[in-house]
Amino acid sequence: MAAYRLSSIQKTYKFSANPPVLDKVVFTIDHIHAGDHHLSSTYEVVKFLTDHGIPVTVFIQCSNPSNDYEFDRHNARSIYGLAPHLVTLGVHPLPKGHSQAQQRDALNNISRIIQDITRKRPVTLSYHGSGAGPMRGISFPGIKFARGVQHAWAVNTDKPLDTPVMPLVSVSRAYEYIHERNNAGLSATLFVHSLELRHGSRQRRVFDTLVRDVVQRRLQALAYQQAMQQDFHGGGGASVVTTSPIETGVMRLSALTKEGKRPIPVNLSIKQRDGHYAVSASNTTSRQFSLPVGNYRVSAQTGQVTETKDLSLNPRQGIHHIFLMPV
Repeated sequence: MAAYRLSSIQKTYKFSANPPVLDKVVFTIDHIHAGDHHLSSTYEVVKFLTDHGIPVTVFIQCSNPSNDYEFDRHNARSIYGLAPHLVTLGVHPLPKGHSQAQQRDALNNISRIIQDITRKRPVTLSYHGSGAGPMRGISFPGIKFARGVQHAWAVNTDKPLDTPVMPLVSVSRAYEYIHERNNAGLSATLFVHSLELRHGSRQRRVFDTLVRDVVQRRLQALAYQQAMQQDFHGGGGASVVTTSPIETGVMRLSALTKEGKRPIPVNLSIKQRDGHYAVSASNTTSRQFSLPVGNYRVSAQTGQVTETKDLSLNPRQGIHHIFLMPV
């Protein structure tokens, strides 16, 4: 199976809508596809992203009912197991034309698989099929955010159950879209199938350029659910907005149980050692921050247990610190 590698790219993301805060992008993938000797599988694409500390949401479907969907369950478990603190599993239901009862059954089957694997019921969904989006008379109980496939949007018109995606006609157009969205205080979502990431495809060029700029800290990548929560309910201290022309760096904090290395929700606290800056985030397993460079004391708290670490942030190299919680 072909491992995923970045292609040769030249374009650079040269602007930020709200400097010094990095513009926000989201990586989402529909379906779990097998690859071949020339095309990387979804597993290999997700592995590449997580190896570089990039969160990704993979929307899965139930396509093989044999042995209680064991084939689908195995594929989803393999993807999630690559990096539970970075991979989110979401629901990919049936295409348009199916009844509410059929969609409900598919939702319940997929949700049960995801809950068995992650111990959490999914709250995100991507619609299925060409021109996918909300369907008249069809609802998906428990879903908080649903990604469509349309590109059109306007300020204050986004809907939690029909969020837009960036156009992939060219790298330049994708970047214009990212800038426009972030200028309005919103994130920009990338949607691909791993089958589209063939060498030379426009989807591959956009995908690889965005990955390169996230790795080089020209963009910040957020999980889909986290980004939607910020878009619709405010950032909750997750992003720093300041008018001072100061240098910034990217810090990601994650939490796993010490035994078993399972993601665990914690309350995060970040305090600059000189007392000039503080930020926090509640009930999260992983969160990325764009912060002024400096020395920080960071902590993760769950129940009566608190873990603390001193970190030094510089503009040249990001930090990903994982708290191992003894619970």
